[in-house]
Parts: sequence; structure tokens; C-alpha cells
Amino acid sequence: MEIGGFFPYQPVGSEPNNYVEHTCPDPGDTAHLMSGRCAIYYCLRDLILTDQKRVAYLPSYDCETVLGCFVKAGYEIHYYDFDKNLSPVFEEEMIPQISVLLVCGYYGYPTYDENFVKKCKASGVSVIVDTTHTAFSPLSACPDADYIVVSLRKWMGVASGGLAIKRKGTFGVKPIPINKKQFSLRDQALQSRETYEHTGNEDYNKEGNDVFWKAEFMLREIFDIQEGDEASLKTILHYPFRDAIRKRQENYRYLLEHLPERSDIRPVFPYLSDDICPMFFPFFVENRDALIKHLADRHIPPKVYWPVPPFVKVEDYPGAQYIYSHIMSVSCDERFNTDDMQKIVEAFENY
Repeated sequence: MEIGGFFPYQPVGSEPNNYVEHTCPDPGDTAHLMSGRCAIYYCLRDLILTDQKRVAYLPSYDCETVLGCFVKAGYEIHYYDFDKNLSPVFEEEMIPQISVLLVCGYYGYPTYDENFVKKCKASGVSVIVDTTHTAFSPLSACPDADYIVVSLRKWMGVASGGLAIKRKGTFGVKPIPINKKQFSLRDQALQSRETYEHTGNEDYNKEGNDVFWKAEFMLREIFDIQEGDEASLKTILHYPFRDAIRKRQENYRYLLEHLPERSDIRPVFPYLSDDICPMFFPFFVENRDALIKHLADRHIPPKVYWPVPPFVKVEDYPGAQYIYSHIMSVSCDERFNTDDMQKIVEAFENY
């Protein structure tokens, strides 16, 4: 069976995990949405009730669907670049010009400078922290955030995984009903993936992937502020994520210790502290297409996050341009064990 792929449905216990409090110790209001982009758009719909300026400062390295929320909400957008540690290169002269700042971590690592966030906050700029890539990291989200958003579909098997948290006060908007067609596609994809992981039958793997991407492309067209489903929320609030943290850390450390050293394939984060829970194991690769094919042929499907969004003139951001064209990652999540990580090591050794 492949080492990677999206999560299937999984059984969870009855013990609450206090995930919302883990992410934000003092939540004012929380909403469960169909997806992470729905959660971001939900926060923006709340924010524009008071934000008359509507100028956003966003990462030039991000997902099209995240940036598209600000486009849809009618914001004027400015972008910040990155260095090769995936740390933002903020420009302080932008602070008086903007009304909202979006920051996030990458692959489990909170890479942004909290001092810049504090300066924005002190100047009256609203702060949105997207914790999608740092969803399980033991540190709680940035204390200067006005809003915290997360998509948990890359961390567990849920059909709708968006959470929006307003740190103070309550949201001034209400979700609309879930899109039944999109939910049905997501449900079908997760069921097929569950069958594949139990049987190893590649027909179910192909079916699941085909339906998964059909659902994803549909979501790009119809996302709004759709609510999530009750079963997904139950999973989110009971998923044993602390066990997942330990297993992900073990797998990541195994790869760090055993992967061969090469000048053309470099781990983005060659360290792991106890306050980080990795999402994937990312690399910078000089000949990415060749390595992707090599791994995929060995049932290790890599991830590439992300293609360049159409909203970003990437040549203006050389740091982000390098990241977009060189980064890829492999899975190290809790579904897999040391034997699986050794198979990844051997695939790199044979490359």
C-alpha cells in the first residue's frame, strides 16, 4: 500500500480532546465550516462589517484557495516574500497601509516573526493566523491573533474540516447550509480511501483519488461560508491528536537520522523540537520532477504545495518563486511506522 495519500474515515473514541482550547486557550466564538477556505472567508465576512479600509498583506507563498478568499471579499492585496527557511520577509513600511495581516506556519513549523505581528496589532491592523500547517503543534496559536483558522482535512479523516475562531466577541455572521453535492463527493472519496487502506485494492485508491479531486475542483467554484457536518465535528473534537503528535515526531526524526545526505535534495527543516508537530517532511529538490516520478513509481506519492496562484506575480517575489519551483514533501503521519519510513529512506538511497 502507498505511503501517503489523503486520510480515510477513522474510528475515534468518546474522550473529548479539547482541541479548540489547545489551539486557542481563550476562544470568544468558534464556527465549524465545510473547509479551511470557508473558514477564512467566514472570518473576512465578519471582519468587513467593521473594516472600511480593506487592504490585506498576504504571503506570496500560499494556496490559491486561501488567497482567493481575499479576492472574493474585495480586498486590495499586497504580498510579502520569503527566505529559504520559509520565513516571511516583512516590510514594516507596509503597516500603515494595511488593515489585515495573514500569517501562517509551514509543514508544522511556525516560521513568522511574532514581533512584526505585534507591531501590526499595535497599529490597529487585524491579524488572521492560519494554523492549517501547524494544526497539531503543541504551541497554541499566536496570542496577537484576532482570528484563527484551520483546515483539518490534511490531519484526519473528515469530510468538512474548517474551524474559524474569533478570539474576542462573537461572529457577526452565520454559516449557510452545507453544499450537499460537494459533501457527497467528499464522503464518497473518504469511504473509498477507507476501503483501500483496509484491502490494498488499487481500484478503490484510484476511485477515491478521482472523486477527491472532483470534490476539490468543485469547492474552488462554490465555496462560501457553508457550515460543516456533525460527524466531522465529532471527529475533530475526539481525534487522539496527542498520540498523532508523538508518532509524527518519531517518523520525522527517523527520516532526519537516516536519509542520505545530498547536495541536490535538502530537508527544508533539518531539525525538530518538541514544540513542533510535522505535517509532512519537506525538501528542496533541484530536479523535482525526476524525484517525484521515482518515488511515485515506488508507491510513495509526494506532495507539492502549491502551484503558483494566478493572483501572484511570482517573479516579483524571488524567494517565493524558488520555493514554488523546488519544494516537495513526503508523508510521515501517524498511519505509518518505522518500517514505512525505512522504505522512504531506501527509495532515496536508490535514486
